[in-house]
Amino acid sequence: MDESTLLTVERGCEPRPLAATTAGRDITAGTDRGPVKVSVIMPTVFWTGTFERCARRVLSVLESTASNAEVIFAFDGSRSSAPAWLDHPQVRIVKTGTRSGPAIARNLAARTAQGEILFFVDADVELAPGAIDRVQAAFEADPDCVGLFGAYDAEPADGGIATAFRNLLHHHTHVSHAGRVETFWAGCGAMRTAAFHDIGGFDETFASPSVADIELGMRVAANGGMIRVVPDLQCKHLKHWTLASMVVTDIAHRARPWSQLIVNSGRIPATLNIDWRGRASGICSVLLGLCLVASAFVPLMLWAAITCGLVLFALNIDFYRLCRRKRGIGFAAASVALHWLYFVYASLTFGAVAIHQIWLRSKRMAARGGRGLQPAAASAAMMLTSKASHLPPFDQ
Repeated sequence: MDESTLLTVERGCEPRPLAATTAGRDITAGTDRGPVKVSVIMPTVFWTGTFERCARRVLSVLESTASNAEVIFAFDGSRSSAPAWLDHPQVRIVKTGTRSGPAIARNLAARTAQGEILFFVDADVELAPGAIDRVQAAFEADPDCVGLFGAYDAEPADGGIATAFRNLLHHHTHVSHAGRVETFWAGCGAMRTAAFHDIGGFDETFASPSVADIELGMRVAANGGMIRVVPDLQCKHLKHWTLASMVVTDIAHRARPWSQLIVNSGRIPATLNIDWRGRASGICSVLLGLCLVASAFVPLMLWAAITCGLVLFALNIDFYRLCRRKRGIGFAAASVALHWLYFVYASLTFGAVAIHQIWLRSKRMAARGGRGLQPAAASAAMMLTSKASHLPPFDQ
């Protein structure tokens, strides 16, 4: 098994073109099957646990695919020895040498990839049989497509309520929004290698699991690249969620950085769960909470709360039907409550980030002598008003 030595990746504030591209190279796999079509990339910080189950599935898919493919495991950590079962002629290992984050690990693997397509898979994601073939077929069917991604399946591996809710919400959001989008998901997503290198790869300033894939998709879309959701490209998510881990992860690693991307870029992709239903659901959820609090002082506000709740339910009835069909009426009722909570903290987090950005801009203008302070503050306030109802897709 070919193990690369440590490759130093210098961090910067802006994404940079990667050092290696496929342009002008004869891409071969060391076999007689011709050029490598797909390079599967899986970053990990452990060689055991969930990774082993998911990696073994990748190897199984690799053995059964009709495509000429390779697998690159990017170990994000110290020089720990890879297990013997990874010794395979179409498998390579790259190592960051120190804990650097998934963005750096994926970029490192992409530099060594020989395939025309980079297929990113998370270490807690179990691919469905035929996944590699589906990826290649989707790109061959649409030459204009730059990137694509799939969805979690509708059969969560864990039996917990929070875990089932998270995975079914992700499944429903992606499957119901097939077609062109303005984001990317590296849990089970692929991109043409040349396009990935041209755009600069993942932004390595994201040092922890966060929204680097979403940011990459926004750059690709801003440059005119087409990214599509392919619903039949599915996988099983093995992550265990609790209510506490769901809320903390969403706010710290999803809501806050994604809201910052929206505010700083000034662009709000109207796809996935920030379509009109998601925005309306966010408004109804916050109003529902406010009306419930107000009803303690003004009993008539309870009727307003009931109205907001009914509208929220109607907007998301397809998702609640999925929950009832998969886990029963009790789970569906719990999902309604969790969904409301999700919309509330997503909306409030975005509002807090937007207000903080207004404050920072006003402070910078004040430091410059106050000139232009009022127009800047007015502009920032207008931006906040126009975006207050937009929710980031934290369930990616």
